[in-house]
Amino acid sequence: MAELRYSYPAVWHVLNRGKPYEPFPWQIQHLHAQVDAGCTRIVLPCGRRSGKSTGLIAEVAREVTTPPVTIWGIQHSPIVYIGGSTSETAMRVWDPVWRAFVPSESGDYIPPLGFLYAGHDKNRGLIEIRGGAKIMRKTADDPRSWQGERVTLVGADESQDYNEDVWEAVMPSLLESGGRLIAIGIPKGKGRFRSYYERGQGADANFYSASVPTSANPIIAAQAKAQGMTVEAFIRSEAEGDLTDDEYARQYLAQWREEEGAVFAGFARYFTGAGEAYRGPHIMSLDLGKMHDYTVAYVGDVARQEFIARLRFNRIDYLDQVPQIAALYHRYGCRFVHMDTNGAGEAPAELLRREYGCHVIPFPWSNASKQALISVMVREVQRGKITFLADDLMLQKEMGLFEGVVSPGGVLRYEAPKGFFDDCVIAAALLIQKMARNKTMAKNPIYAPYVTFGEPTKKRRLFAREGGTV
Repeated sequence: MAELRYSYPAVWHVLNRGKPYEPFPWQIQHLHAQVDAGCTRIVLPCGRRSGKSTGLIAEVAREVTTPPVTIWGIQHSPIVYIGGSTSETAMRVWDPVWRAFVPSESGDYIPPLGFLYAGHDKNRGLIEIRGGAKIMRKTADDPRSWQGERVTLVGADESQDYNEDVWEAVMPSLLESGGRLIAIGIPKGKGRFRSYYERGQGADANFYSASVPTSANPIIAAQAKAQGMTVEAFIRSEAEGDLTDDEYARQYLAQWREEEGAVFAGFARYFTGAGEAYRGPHIMSLDLGKMHDYTVAYVGDVARQEFIARLRFNRIDYLDQVPQIAALYHRYGCRFVHMDTNGAGEAPAELLRREYGCHVIPFPWSNASKQALISVMVREVQRGKITFLADDLMLQKEMGLFEGVVSPGGVLRYEAPKGFFDDCVIAAALLIQKMARNKTMAKNPIYAPYVTFGEPTKKRRLFAREGGTV
């Protein structure tokens, strides 16, 4: 590539039909600056005509001018995938890339990045770049085509419509190279695109996400001004009568609106708890993380049916997790911890019992028992019986994404969308199940004093043997 004497950002000086590329403010803030910062997963729900294609072409140009890397004596040049959810949508994002690099067969058209061009195969959707880089067209109609080795950049348009097979095929290729995903679409559905968007809203430094409305395009703003209209009124005038309010919000405002398949509804108003501990009794739930999942523990006040404390962490060995869990258990004088003790949970459960004196109530995990567990949580939330911690934003997010999925065999499964977590939901459901089952043992503090749990029959229920009804 050295003989080309072009690299990022110099290549951008000829990107715009031979003129310097002048990115929109949102392209700088939400795309180019995030690549500069090293984000490897950039997820952008965009309004129509917001300018996503020009920003993506700029990043493709940046990528193919990146020098090859040598690993174990083998030189690897950049490999870029550009795709859409169908053949038609793939062509919409592929055509601008093609026109940026590939000259016409007659030689009448010289593309702005033609100096980088080495060859092409129109049928295969392949552009070869001087220095060895390749740009390839992909479509979600054929998930197997997304498999590859050491893909360094994936530009995925209409990402909301990609099925799980596509993500399963392409993500290992990116992981192998440490490559970058730029996922663009409209805010619709609860698949991997939504999951990655939510992760970008969290603390994961590898993920970045932002919504980009149509009004972020300064050309649209100029058109509106020329007609003496606000940007919002101008855009609305174009869509009025053709779209519902929810469709308009998704297509032009880049807002998530729909709740199809939602398990929980109207739950946000119950996140008002201050985390204040009263006389109890207090119990704990625990969902142990596996691999990249999180370990989550909640403490609840049975008398008030209220969450009062939590722990959430990952990438910590069980030997280091257990003391923190036990410390929370004893800090609130919990009567027991309700947890899944199967498989990976067996050793931590035994440590909690033997080393830290925690009373463990096992949860028999299966798809049927999980359905029953979630059903109790849905029922109690619908009845307004539960108060969650006001600052538990992750639980709110997980509850909003949690969905019921019917398998081809007709089996209902409750789960988070692929690429996201449900650890908080499961830990919350484990706590709610036990609080709901034991709430008759504690009087509502609004109407009567707290009970002392001095009667033997009541004490027996809270300290039932493992495997018994608690």
